[in-house]
Amino acid sequence: MSGEIFSQEHQIVYYETDQTGKLSIPMIFNLAILASANQSKLLGQGEEQVHANKNGWVVLQYDLHITKRPQNGDVIVIKTQAQEYNPYFAVRNFWLETSTGEELVKIKSIFAMIDMEQRKMIRIPQDIMDAYQATKVKYIDKIPAPQTIDATLPTVKQAYHVRYLDIDSNQHVNNAQYFDWLIDPLGTEFLQSHELVNLNIKYATEVRYGQEVESHFQVFDNQMTTVHQIKVGESINTEASLKWRKIIN
Repeated sequence: MSGEIFSQEHQIVYYETDQTGKLSIPMIFNLAILASANQSKLLGQGEEQVHANKNGWVVLQYDLHITKRPQNGDVIVIKTQAQEYNPYFAVRNFWLETSTGEELVKIKSIFAMIDMEQRKMIRIPQDIMDAYQATKVKYIDKIPAPQTIDATLPTVKQAYHVRYLDIDSNQHVNNAQYFDWLIDPLGTEFLQSHELVNLNIKYATEVRYGQEVESHFQVFDNQMTTVHQIKVGESINTEASLKWRKIIN
């Protein structure tokens, strides 16, 4: 049986929204991680306890599905559940719902644990997973890989410099920052005429302070799919595919 579902209420405030007045994509993930952090702290497995052993959680992949983004002033319920794990990987689910239980957003995620000094993946300590009461499995329920850039076609690209405030307590670029790099190059005209419905992102290599990244993308399916890469030099750090719907005014 999967672990217990943790939930907390939250009212959307203006600085969590984008130009449309709806909860921004980076903030969707920030609120999800806030809920998991609060659950972990409640169970005695918060960041302070994990970092005391020089370990840290890192996300490997997200699969986001959006039914409807909440707006400024809306009161929502954020839910999260540790679903299952094996010695090296853990699956966690997140939901954003209305106060009456209508599902707005669902996220499936895969996490691993690293030694923060050696920056290498380690076995997840059993006492941590015992606290979450997740199901122990031999093979986790994987997320399909995102669609990848077609190397035979040109990409549109934009460069970004990794700033001090992009770095989180795990000493690498905060996961939510990648969504800025993915979405920003699409431009105002595209973003004001399309609404995101699905995002599949897979992180391969950490991006660190001071590096220069390039965000590449291609557009397919009559502008209903965008495919992305985040690169440092020739190294592909992140790949993502995004599905959109046309906004009908």
